[in-house]
Amino acid sequence: MMTFYTQSLSAQIAITSVFSILVLISVVGNILACIVILANRSMRTPMNYLILNLALADIMVVSFVTPRFIFIHAFDHPDGLLGTLICKLFTGSNFSWLGGSASVYSLVAISVERYFAVVHPYGNRGKLTMKRVKYVIAGCWVLAVAFNLPLFFTMQYNPEIDFCTEYWPAMWMARVYSTSWLIFFGALPIALMTVLYARVIRRLWFKRDQGSRVTQAAVLKSRKRVTKMVITVSLVYSVTWFPVLIIYMLNYFHDSQQYGNIVYIIGIVIVTFNSCVNPFVYVFVNERFRNHLKRLFRLPCQGANRMNLERGEPTNDGADSSSQHHRPAIYVVAQELGKRCKSRESTCEQENLTPHNQHGNVTKRSSSATDNGKAMYCEAFQISTNLVKGWQNTK
Repeated sequence: MMTFYTQSLSAQIAITSVFSILVLISVVGNILACIVILANRSMRTPMNYLILNLALADIMVVSFVTPRFIFIHAFDHPDGLLGTLICKLFTGSNFSWLGGSASVYSLVAISVERYFAVVHPYGNRGKLTMKRVKYVIAGCWVLAVAFNLPLFFTMQYNPEIDFCTEYWPAMWMARVYSTSWLIFFGALPIALMTVLYARVIRRLWFKRDQGSRVTQAAVLKSRKRVTKMVITVSLVYSVTWFPVLIIYMLNYFHDSQQYGNIVYIIGIVIVTFNSCVNPFVYVFVNERFRNHLKRLFRLPCQGANRMNLERGEPTNDGADSSSQHHRPAIYVVAQELGKRCKSRESTCEQENLTPHNQHGNVTKRSSSATDNGKAMYCEAFQISTNLVKGWQNTK
């Protein structure tokens, strides 16, 4: 049998130090992620509320890792009924598993949302609204609590190894429960996310969209940005959680693997690393998230400029306000319209396809599909030109 880490002083020091660093980084990073989403009106979308829920779940994971692997060495763990109660609520990390369960359900919900948003963008089926996201988040936590209830009944303190362990009435119960963790929190979610994201990637990067070319580039760029972020988070989850789920199952199937030994603790370290790395994924993969985080750390005297940027008003900091992420999305789209339609400007002049009369109505429409398309380009060009000029006049 492998040595329990509580029986080795060097292992205790090493593991406590690693956990302390990971917990600190994870708590700070995920709190900043929550602040960025809640403090910026443009970030309060159904999709970002799922990211917020994921960040809160990660905070729960690392918060209850702390009493089990850091603070437990600062006091003598009581034995008996009181020790068992403390194990169930604090030092047994039951709430860490609860947070981990909620995080995987959140990732599955995010993958479903991305699938319908990208593959079926024009239908209401599967569309995540602000009302629906509340039910989705509540459902994630209800399912997580229901699945983790057995841990609150089986976790007890073991004074021989100075560690909280699970005590099951029968071995078959432990084997069924640990196997269900591997299936319902490992194999099935990862398989489902793989299938859904494969469809999303095919649609975004390999399949040409037959929709309007005017706004396609801006929308496609936004969808790719968000999709890359959530795929990266899901991939990190798969790599970090799957090993510990296998180790947890082997605890009850193989004699050489014991609950609480060093191999199991290393698996928990990897899981904690998952909660630690997610905020970095938000920042480095999502440019919009990164820009909001930069504004969060600006000097107080620049607060007014940040509010102006949120409202789409010009700033006074002397920065280049022509940058796309410093302008409202409507003007970015307008400029994109102008670029797309500028090549058709000469065609509009040559064929005298005037987009609007004094009442704002189209004055001439050709019966042919080609002329109709030209007229639509001319109309779009006129609209985009007026919007861009209006933005430039406010500078």
